[in-house]
Amino acid sequence: MGTKKITVTQRHADCIGCGACVMAAPQQWMMDPEEGKAVLIDGQMDGTVLKTEIDVADLASNHEAAAACPVQIISVIEEGGAA
Repeated sequence: MGTKKITVTQRHADCIGCGACVMAAPQQWMMDPEEGKAVLIDGQMDGTVLKTEIDVADLASNHEAAAACPVQIISVIEEGGAA
């Protein structure tokens, strides 16, 4: 049985700083006080996208964060085998 890979991405430049993602998934998201935008904790920039891998235990809260984002710049991508 394979391992499920879950990646969360954010088009960082398009963030409006509402904080909905931080409320939904504080284990992955925080507000950057200098920029006034949300950032993925331990996220890495890949071009214009901030991304990180998460554990399956954090999947539901990150789906909630993506759904709550008013500008729809968060994606949760699931790849691979069973969780």
